[in-house]
Order: sequence, then C-alpha cells, then structure tokens
Amino acid sequence: MRASKAAAAWGLFVAIAGGGAAAHALPVELKDANGTRYGINTQVVPFQDLSSASGALTDATFVKSVTVTSYYVGFTPWFGFLTTYTVQRQVNVPLQPSFDGFNGLAITAVNGVKLSQPLIFNPGAPLAAEGCPANGKNRELSFATQAFAAEELALTRKVHVPHNKEWVRWQNIVSNTGTSTKQVTITLLGVLASGTDTKVVDTSTGNTSLTTAESWFTTAQSVPSGIPSTQPRIGFVLQGPRAAAPLSNLGISTTTSPPGKTAFSYTTTIPPGQAATILTFVTVQGKSKAAKSTCQDIVKTPLPSAAIQCMSERELAQVVNFAPIVPPVLKNATVKLKFNTTGQDTVQWKGKITIGAGISLAGLPVLVDFGGVTQTFVLKKGGSANNGNGNKFTLDATLKNGVTKAGTYNFSFNLKGDLQTALADYGLTNANAADVAVSIPLSLNAGGPGYAVDQPFTYNATAGKSGTAKAG
Repeated sequence: MRASKAAAAWGLFVAIAGGGAAAHALPVELKDANGTRYGINTQVVPFQDLSSASGALTDATFVKSVTVTSYYVGFTPWFGFLTTYTVQRQVNVPLQPSFDGFNGLAITAVNGVKLSQPLIFNPGAPLAAEGCPANGKNRELSFATQAFAAEELALTRKVHVPHNKEWVRWQNIVSNTGTSTKQVTITLLGVLASGTDTKVVDTSTGNTSLTTAESWFTTAQSVPSGIPSTQPRIGFVLQGPRAAAPLSNLGISTTTSPPGKTAFSYTTTIPPGQAATILTFVTVQGKSKAAKSTCQDIVKTPLPSAAIQCMSERELAQVVNFAPIVPPVLKNATVKLKFNTTGQDTVQWKGKITIGAGISLAGLPVLVDFGGVTQTFVLKKGGSANNGNGNKFTLDATLKNGVTKAGTYNFSFNLKGDLQTALADYGLTNANAADVAVSIPLSLNAGGPGYAVDQPFTYNATAGKSGTAKAG
C-alpha cells in the first residue's frame, strides 16, 4: 500500500514537530445527518504535530446503534460437515475512535524540489468566519489565511459538515502570490485509529491494494473472526475522473510508528495570482456497505448538488482534483411550492451553457440535480426530452452533420412533483417568509464538463398555502 512513501512523508513532519509543549487547540464539533460527531481543530498554539493542525479532525464518533454480522466455520458432528454460521450482534455503544488526528494540510514540494521543511498550514489564529447555516447552526468553518512569503504561497482551508448528508468536506486552498507560475505538491496526512489492524475493504477500482487510480476507498478495523469491531467504518473520497491534478501519491502505513498513517498527495501548477483547491470528503459509518455507498454517491460527474453547497463560482472553478466545474449562465429561475396540494411543486430554470463540438444529442443522457431533486433526461436528436408529468429539458444547440458545433447555447428545464422535503433543507420551509435569502445548489451534466452552481434565491411564503423562490 505504498507504505514506504507514506512513512517517508510522515517522517518529515515528525522531525519538525518533535519536542515542545503539548499543543492547545480549540476544536469545534459538527454533526452530520447520521449524528456522527466530527471534532475539527481550529486555533492550535503552539503547533506540535500534523494530527492537531488547523482544520484537521481530532476524531469522529459514529453514535447510532448498529447490527454487526459475524461469520465463523463450525463442525457438524452428526455428518462431519463444515458449516458456515452467521451471528448478528447489536452494538449499542458509540463507535470510536476513528482517527488519532486526520487530514492536516502541507506543501511538500515546490517546482519539483522536495522541501526540507514542509509548509504546514497552522496559522495559530481564531477562525476567520463561520457560515453556511442550516437548522440554526453554522455548518462551515473558514480558516485564516497563512502566508509563506519566501515561497510566495498562501494557504487556507474550509471545513463543511452538512446537516442533511453523511460526510465532512475540506476545501484545501493554495494561492500563488508571486509573479511566476509554480508547481506545488499538496499533501494531506493523518493517522487512523485502527493502526496496525487497518484493512482496506473496498476501492473504486476493485483493487485489493491502494493505487493512485482510486477515486475512493473504505477502511475498517481488522478483528478476530466472530468478534465485532467497535470502531467505525471509514470512507475516503479523494478525486474524480478527468482531474487536472489527480493523486500523485496514496498510501497507508501500518508498520511504522505511529501505525495507521495516511498520506494523500497532489501535484498541480498554479499561475501567478491564482489558486488551486483540493476537494476531499470523509464519511464515518457503522457499516462498510454504508461507507461505500456514500463514497459512490459523491463521485459523480458533475459532483452532486449537496457536494458543492456553499461554494462560490470562483471556488468551484479552482477545484483541480475533480473534472472541471463550470457554472451555467443564469437567465432566470423560479421555484413554486404548493403547501396545500400534494405533488404540484415546480422548478423552472433558463440559462446558457458552453459545450464542445462533435456531440450527438440523440440518446444523450442529461442529469439534473437541483437541491437533491433529480431527473435523468434522454435527449432526442434535436436536443429535447420530456419525461412527462411536467418534467422536461431542452438544449438549443446548433448541429452540423447531426452533431453539435462548439458554442454557448440556451438550455431550460422544468421539474414537477413533491419537492418540499428536499428543498426544505435549503430554507424553503412551510412557514411565513418575506424576502429571505436562500441558496439552492444545482448540478448538471449535458455532454460536456460538469456544470454546477450554488444559486442564490429570494424566498417568500405564506404558511399552509404557497412559497415562491426567485433568482435572476
């Protein structure tokens, strides 16, 4: 599992962090839809090691009860057969620990040269901001920017835990403050609590060992047959297809000290005055199947709408470890909810997207994900699709010899149905509202790059009757 590379990368941090007084951190706890508790380090003074650096997890705890299935092989005395027996055990205690510190951020190389002392993100300052509120609590932590003047780089992070999904998201943002292009290697390190007992359960490629081709993988604690683990199952989402800066190193070391070290590295080129963002996700679950399913739901093209919530158009454009994310140009969009009638809620959106040449629209699948309300349309050769019941999509592209000419074209879609439950997560609730600012994320795939935007709306509603959100 590339343990030597992971161990070597970690060794740099141990050498720098050795000695000194214990670090003082002010962790913030955020909970996901499962109730899983993520402890997120904020102000860390003095810095001691990467496990306690700013924006890293102190730990995570899965709090729900879970039924664990164990298998063992027994001997049937009457007939001499070996039989596989299944035993289910209810685990009622919180599943912990998950990490001994996880996902510290550092720059380990600049312009192809390995740094003798990595640039570790740990500004030692209070949070710069909290935002992305839901259910009365801020869901995102924004950290102070830390400048590294000698290397002409600046680092910052945002950590987001949604109330309606089962994961934590990091935006690891590296800015080039100089006047020349820089190639940087961005590294994320941590320690799994499963240590020497860490086992890889599933990977996106189906490999039994990790490679840099993985977009996601899951781990669990290896325990003797018939004994349920009381540690969570963990899923890691590290990249998507067609990334400009895919993984350059991926490893878990179970043999060096401390065991369970993780190392994820990306190498990207940043023009002067611009920034690159590495976007990563972690889910902490009670079962490996749930960890796998959550990872698979995130890794789509484009990213699902919930995965880009509270990210600005500029931030989306800076992501380099997933396929390019382009915001659609908005003309207008309207959401209408009918609280006194079932199944009559509607979304109407008009805008423009830029697509490439040579795309056949006939049979082209188009996925629309509006705040978790999804429809898949299959276009006819002219660029339209009608799923019935008020759900339709149109792309007015110019065709030549049956395929698209490159250009920017009008598109529109309509959604209809029972949309209230999904959109209530974004503030469109059955309550009186007057000019309330809300944001609803949209993801769209229409034969080109992923299109996504966290779109602001103004919401007005009368409880028990109707609600209308307008954008544009």
